[in-house]
Amino acid sequence: MRHGVRAGWLFGLGLLVACGLPTAGTLDEGDGDGDGDGGVGRDGGAVVDGALLDGAAMDGAAVDAAGADGALPGDDASGAAGLDASALDASALDAAATDAATVDAAPLADAGAADAGRDAAVDAGSCTPRGAEDCTNGVDDDCNGLTDCADTACTSGGFECVPSVPSGWSYAALSIGSRGPCPSGFASQRDVVMDPTGGAASCSCSCSSSGTASCTDGNATFYGPGLIGDCSSIGTFATDVSDGSCRNSLPFGLFGFGIGANANVRVSKVALKPNSCSGSVQRNVPPPGTTEGKRCVAQSAVVGGGCAQGSVCARRRTGAYQACIAKSGANVCPGSYPAKHDTGTGVTDTRACSTCACGTTATCGPASVTFYASQNCQGTAVTAVADDTCRAMTTPGQGASSWQYASAVLNEGCAKTTDTAPVGSLTVNALETVCCR
Repeated sequence: MRHGVRAGWLFGLGLLVACGLPTAGTLDEGDGDGDGDGGVGRDGGAVVDGALLDGAAMDGAAVDAAGADGALPGDDASGAAGLDASALDASALDAAATDAATVDAAPLADAGAADAGRDAAVDAGSCTPRGAEDCTNGVDDDCNGLTDCADTACTSGGFECVPSVPSGWSYAALSIGSRGPCPSGFASQRDVVMDPTGGAASCSCSCSSSGTASCTDGNATFYGPGLIGDCSSIGTFATDVSDGSCRNSLPFGLFGFGIGANANVRVSKVALKPNSCSGSVQRNVPPPGTTEGKRCVAQSAVVGGGCAQGSVCARRRTGAYQACIAKSGANVCPGSYPAKHDTGTGVTDTRACSTCACGTTATCGPASVTFYASQNCQGTAVTAVADDTCRAMTTPGQGASSWQYASAVLNEGCAKTTDTAPVGSLTVNALETVCCR
């Protein structure tokens, strides 16, 4: 019955359409607008008891699922209504999904673009252009995101990254062996000599002798036996023995005792009279050597950033000039600038040798006095040691008639007592230490 009714309804509807008759009076549109269009829209669809019949969907099951059967009197809508609802729901879900995708996508895209615009606006607003990049102020002056030496405007404009300049030092450029113009950005130029060479003086000492040493040039003192034979001062007799000749005047003739047998005698030794010695120094001072050059100090003591840690942005040295630091006086170079140069306006040479001194090597051998029984220092004799010691002396016969003093000179010559040594140095005038990379 269901299928027969549906077929009849469709057939009648088709006749109305074919005859060009309006469908408003055929079906109750139920829309209450009184226009009599029966729910017919401009797209060729119809509303039947509130159900939408879209011409584009009239094919097969889609038409059956439109839900029109349930609107006819006596029609059984128990199964078709569910089918219709399913079809409509599916279409609606698809449409909803499509709409959601369309609606969701647009806001996301729009939001992303808006965020990017806002970020760009914030970034641009955080940097205030100051003009061309100043390579020594640590600021991104041209707002291109690059500071000082990180910006090609600096690296192509005469700046480079160099090790940090220690406190108390100045950034400088040094030319070794030439004195060309200072690089751009460097001033306070100074023509210098540097790193003097030549070494210390070579020194030696030589000794020379004049005159002859003597051990018999002076007085020997004889001490007589005394009253009790103790070589006391009684009978003291000092006589010149410098010629070492034979003497026949008895030392104690003044007292008339003479020198008898077994007499005690004490004789002092004559001191050495040395030869003369002098020392002379021979020196050899190497000629001083220096290297000429030129030192230039950066016009600005301020350095910039944009470099790796431990480095700064500074003026680039060019040509023969090296990147260096400079400090007045004698200083130790830091590890980042290890090559040391002593520079100045000139060199003062005080290299020389100290004086030397020489002394005699002569000594006196053992001294003695020989007493003779004869008048001419011949024949039987007895010898007394001249060491200022009282000794018993056995003389020949009843005494001595002549005597002779003797002491030999040993090792006559000269030797250094104080040697020479190098003194002085090459001193750089107005010294300035320059340390380079």
